[in-house]
Amino acid sequence: MEFTTETFAAEHERTGAMVTELVADYVRSLETAPVCSDASPEELRALFDGPLPDEGAEVEQLLQVITRQVIPHAMNVSSPRYFGLFNPTPLPIAVWVDALCSALNQNGAAWRQAPSTSALEACVIRWLCGLVGYCEPGFGTLTSGGSEANLIALKCARDAAAARAPAQGLTGHTGPLRVYASEQSHFSLVKAADILGIGRANVRKIDTDGRFRVRVDRLREAIDQDQAAGYQPCCVIGVAGATSTGAIDPLDELARTAEEYGLWYHVDAAYGGAMAFSPAHRGALRGIERADSVTLDPHKWMFVPFSCGAVLIRDGVPVLREAFDITPEYVGDDSALDFFRYGQLGTRRANALKLWAALRRLGRTGYRKIIERQLSLTRYLASELAGLDDFDVVGDVQTAVCCVRFMPGGMTAIQDDLQNALQQRIERSGHAWLSTTVLNGRRALRINVNSVLTQRQHIDDLIALLRREGSILSAGVSPGSRWPGAAVRRPTIGR
Repeated sequence: MEFTTETFAAEHERTGAMVTELVADYVRSLETAPVCSDASPEELRALFDGPLPDEGAEVEQLLQVITRQVIPHAMNVSSPRYFGLFNPTPLPIAVWVDALCSALNQNGAAWRQAPSTSALEACVIRWLCGLVGYCEPGFGTLTSGGSEANLIALKCARDAAAARAPAQGLTGHTGPLRVYASEQSHFSLVKAADILGIGRANVRKIDTDGRFRVRVDRLREAIDQDQAAGYQPCCVIGVAGATSTGAIDPLDELARTAEEYGLWYHVDAAYGGAMAFSPAHRGALRGIERADSVTLDPHKWMFVPFSCGAVLIRDGVPVLREAFDITPEYVGDDSALDFFRYGQLGTRRANALKLWAALRRLGRTGYRKIIERQLSLTRYLASELAGLDDFDVVGDVQTAVCCVRFMPGGMTAIQDDLQNALQQRIERSGHAWLSTTVLNGRRALRINVNSVLTQRQHIDDLIALLRREGSILSAGVSPGSRWPGAAVRRPTIGR
């Protein structure tokens, strides 16, 4: 197969028209299509079984396979009835600009390989810094997501505590480093500690209160104990929008504690940081501007397609360059727009383009309206469920996450099984999707209002679905028995 610019352009035009129609049809179906597939992993593998073909296929044939075998078995995270993990309904402008990004295929590592998009990245980083309250010299870099952003931030924290570590590692360093985070913190922090040589066991998980916010008194006790035992405290981590509960730690108190002990302070605001768009709600983030580093995920509450994360550093360029800068022989002049100098990646997708388009499309006002509407819907959901006899709301609503337990009378002994069974019944119905989590040692349903398409009617439909499926469950289970289907559940992972 040989291409010229003319034939290449013609194939783009023809393929683009067909894909545009496919995407539009998909979006039109979201209101009525099942939220998730009921196919098993084995059935899905069988769909795509077979050897690598010798001959190429026509575009029409490939799109037919996607239409018949991929889309029907995709998780419809854009559905207004998807109430699962922090997965967005991406804005149309961001979707199509992302496609344009693929066509331009810029390598956002060095500015000479991506001149305009490198400048755009500096622009959106400046906007995000302003959003969290950073002034000059605040700076940062876009990442693949919160996990990479947390890794970069923790690398900066490690180097601040152990200056010789970048060159010599932690061998011979005086006292093992310790990192402190809420028991609600994300698993990526533990992975990052492992990768950086700090060690998983040196991430101390601190107890939370009844609202699932870190207890600062317990944090101080842990730091004092570790110092007395010969450890070196390194970093305090605050959570703004915990994955399980949406909880926001007392960020201002954590900042004060980190300052008193002379520790790096990082805030994982991958989800909750977007509340800064709302003047009515940004007070929950008070203290985030005092953090040495902040994680944000535009591919969560900013409705940008996967993947797009960000890490922001209060003291900016010097900190990131000290941690990551290196100059290969095949790179020319040193530029502030060489983003490979601010993180571990070489080849980098030019994610700034879709983020810039999304931020420009909605502006502060657009984001404020959507976020405030979703917070209002979540509080309405929690209020309605709290008024039902068979449901107990767990904790309180701090972001757009509501946790609840199905607790029909006389069945407390099997409550974990009941949560799993109810989640599975809702999933298999196709009418909605939600996840579960573990809070205070017991299983709970976790509901997140995250789609820009979700309206009050969808919340009312979800409440009716929970009541209907819950009634069927409670009618079929005797007190003291075990729900037979509880052990069969599909694992979920993610933020």
